Amino acid sequence: MSVIKLAPYAKCYEWGGQALRAFGVTQEGPIAQQWELRVNSENPSVVVTGCWAGQTLKRYIEENPDKAGTLAKAYPYFPISIVLVDNQKPSMIQVDPDPEKIQALYILSAKKDGCVYCGFDAAMTRDELVSHVEQGTLGSLIRPVPVQAGDALVIEPGTVYAIGADVQYLAVQQDAPLRSFSFAQVLDAVRLQGAALQKEADRQIVGDGQANTTLLADTDVFAMFRTVCDGEVTIHQDADSFGSIVVLEGSAVITHEDSIVHAQKGDSIWIDAGTRDVRLVGNCVYVYTVLTQ
Repeated sequence: MSVIKLAPYAKCYEWGGQALRAFGVTQEGPIAQQWELRVNSENPSVVVTGCWAGQTLKRYIEENPDKAGTLAKAYPYFPISIVLVDNQKPSMIQVDPDPEKIQALYILSAKKDGCVYCGFDAAMTRDELVSHVEQGTLGSLIRPVPVQAGDALVIEPGTVYAIGADVQYLAVQQDAPLRSFSFAQVLDAVRLQGAALQKEADRQIVGDGQANTTLLADTDVFAMFRTVCDGEVTIHQDADSFGSIVVLEGSAVITHEDSIVHAQKGDSIWIDAGTRDVRLVGNCVYVYTVLTQ
């Protein structure tokens, strides 16, 4: 059982900015995304520590499936990816019609009046939805949800949403094989009820004087936690899931048996399923993600 560091992969798009440079990005251009954990793509995460250094995480899991845990084996596709996003310009209105594509957002920073737009102000019929799409007026019906650093939100499949300007966030996304949908199928998948996205209420799980851990999101696929550590944390990774740590502030030294991994802001750490007595020492903030049943 191992603890390994992964090399993030940055992507430039015109709607990105410079905020992610604080997370270690050195690539030129407007940085829009930094993929912290990624398997199902042309650019999967790469292992940078241990005997698997230089190999992709995809190959690591294919040759060592038990290291991803028993829950991951139930999926035909590696079930999640994790990405940091710098959204400098308002995004397009989006909806994911795939019922296997839930995601959770953790807000890293946002301008004073930053918003995520999600859900309709009032319920509507399918015909009304079509009419608004054709007239280009759908955006005026999506409810703004003010956000600030530390907020967490879950976006269910079929929810119409958009990200406002100058919002930076970490997203844990359920992955599934790409599927094609007709316009009619997309319309059928849209949640038409008038329900706003609600920010997840902080639920403290552990607070022992050295670390405070808060449950940010608990879905049918994954759970996402935030830990503020000023001292030492011991992690016992169950055999049903790997663990993912993304360091958002500060630095830490992570040890297990004879292995030592140094982690700082922007680093992504993978913990094999079934790894016990992982010791994290430092002054840092990190998001920890595991699969759930």
